[in-house]
Amino acid sequence: MSQKNILLKSLSLLFILLSFNINVLAEQTTDSVPAETFLQWKKNFHQIARQNGISDSFLKRIVPKLRYLPHVLDSDKKQSEFLLTFWDYTDRTLTEKRVQDGIKMSKKYKTLSKKTAEKYGVPAEFLLAFWGLETNYGTFKGEIDTLNALATLAYDKRRRSFFTNELITLLKLIEKGETTRFKGSWAGAFGNFQFMPTTYAAYAVDADSDGRRDVIYSLHDAFASAGNYLSKMGWNNQYGWGYEVKITKPLNWKSIPENNKMTVAEWEKRGVLPACEEKRSDSEQNLTAKLVLPTGIDGPAFLTYSNYDLIMRWNNSTLYALTVGALSDRISGKSTQFCTPRKEIKISRDDMKFIQSRLIELNLYAGTVDGILGKNTRKAIRLYQQKNGLDVDGYPSAQLIQSLKGK
Repeated sequence: MSQKNILLKSLSLLFILLSFNINVLAEQTTDSVPAETFLQWKKNFHQIARQNGISDSFLKRIVPKLRYLPHVLDSDKKQSEFLLTFWDYTDRTLTEKRVQDGIKMSKKYKTLSKKTAEKYGVPAEFLLAFWGLETNYGTFKGEIDTLNALATLAYDKRRRSFFTNELITLLKLIEKGETTRFKGSWAGAFGNFQFMPTTYAAYAVDADSDGRRDVIYSLHDAFASAGNYLSKMGWNNQYGWGYEVKITKPLNWKSIPENNKMTVAEWEKRGVLPACEEKRSDSEQNLTAKLVLPTGIDGPAFLTYSNYDLIMRWNNSTLYALTVGALSDRISGKSTQFCTPRKEIKISRDDMKFIQSRLIELNLYAGTVDGILGKNTRKAIRLYQQKNGLDVDGYPSAQLIQSLKGK
C-alpha cells in the first residue's frame, strides 16, 4: 500500500473516531435499564468482539462510549409491517408522489441505472424502487447513531445474536477505516439503499474507482452495490417479480402444495387469473409462481416469481416486497396500481392475542402471546385452517375468530 493511501486511511479512521465522540455527546439519553446491566453487557461484548478479531486497543476506545437508546427498541416493537394492513401500508409508501419522483429519477439517472442494469442484470426500475422505498431516493438516510442503535439491539434479547454480529462487523469496518458516517435507521442500516454492516461488507462495490466503497455519498457505488447484492443472490432478469391476480372460483386447498407454488398454467386451471391484464405470455406459463395473499382470501392476491423471494431476503416483509414490485411496475410505465376492489377487515392487537392464546390451547402454537402476526403465528393459523376446513391463507379473519370461539 502506498504512503498516500496509508495516510488517507489513518485520517479517515481519526475522522471516524472524532465523529463518534461528537455523536455520543449528542445522543445522551436516560437509560431505561439499570446502568450496571448495560455496563456488564459492554464488558461481555468487549470479550466477544476481541475473540472475533478486533484489537483490544480499538475496543477500549470505542466500547466504553456505547450508549443504550430506548427509542430504538420502541421502534423495533412498532414496525409498520406488523401493525399496518396492506392498504394502510401501500397508502403510506406507494404514494403518487413517490411514483412520479421515481419516474423523474429514472430520467435523471438514466445512464447510471442503465449501466448498472447491464453489468449486474437487475432492471433499472427495481433499483429505483428499492432506492425509493429505502431512503425516498436518497433524501432521508436516517439520523440515528448507528453504533449505539446496534449496541442497543445487541443488548436486547429478542435478536441478540443477529445484531451482535452486525455490530462486530461494523466495528471491523471502522477499524479498517472503511466507513465515514455514523447515522442511519434505528435498525443499524445506512446509505442510499440502507445496507446492514454485513451486507455492506459482503456486497458493497467501489464503482467509481476512488479507493472507497461509499454507499452513502457516491451514487455510482450505491447503485452498483445494490445491483451486485441482488445479482449475487440470484436475480433473474428474464422475468419480473410477479403480478396481481383474481381468484375466480373456490380453491381446493388440499390439491395445492404446502408452499403455495405451482406453474402459472396450473394456477390458471384453478381459476387464478390476471387481475389487471390479459393472459400471461406463453413463456411465463411454465414459470413456477407462489400465491401470496397479504390480507387473506378476501383481499388482493398475487402470483410471485423467484425474484419476489429475493426481495423478501432484502427485507423479510410481505408488504415491503409487494410494494417494491408495484413501485417498479409504475416506474417502468404501468399506469394501474391495483385492480382488486378495496375490502379489508382490520384485526386488533387484542384479537391477535386471543387467536394466539386459543392456538396455544389447541397445541398449534408455541410462541409468545404478543398480538403480532409473525411467521410462527401464520403457520399456526394455517394448521388450524387445514384442520377445520377453512381457506388456508394464514390470515386472521372474523371467520377464524368465530371458529376459534366455537371450539
